[in-house]
Amino acid sequence: MKALLMGTLLLGATPSATPDAGSDGGQVSAAATVGTGASTSGRLRVEVLSSMTPLRRGVQTFQVRITDAASGKPVPGVVLSVQPWMPAMGHGISEVPRVTAREPGTFEVSDADLFMPGVWDLRFTLKGTVEDSATVTLKLGR
Repeated sequence: MKALLMGTLLLGATPSATPDAGSDGGQVSAAATVGTGASTSGRLRVEVLSSMTPLRRGVQTFQVRITDAASGKPVPGVVLSVQPWMPAMGHGISEVPRVTAREPGTFEVSDADLFMPGVWDLRFTLKGTVEDSATVTLKLGR
């Protein structure tokens, strides 16, 4: 009985999960916004979300939402690329993060090895139905 009660309490205390559209079909906990930025043209808003908060150094997976700055609606037909950059050190990372399109205006960025604590810029390039760029700044702890 005690084991059943503990199991029920543990399951009830688990953070809410949303389906992960990743290759393994597993579960991830709910994501929180960790950074936002306007595109260079000012027409788009880029929001970066993570299920790991606060952010810590290491391999990251982010959800990225691209929306129209005026209407807030997702922007379909965008091809997204990202380069993580550490401005204080003057370098990025050697391996290109994987970008996977999900629903219109939503992407998963995975395999981003932000290996040092500190301030990182995610430099986004947007192509397709729009041509633009944006930078979102993140701060990572140890």
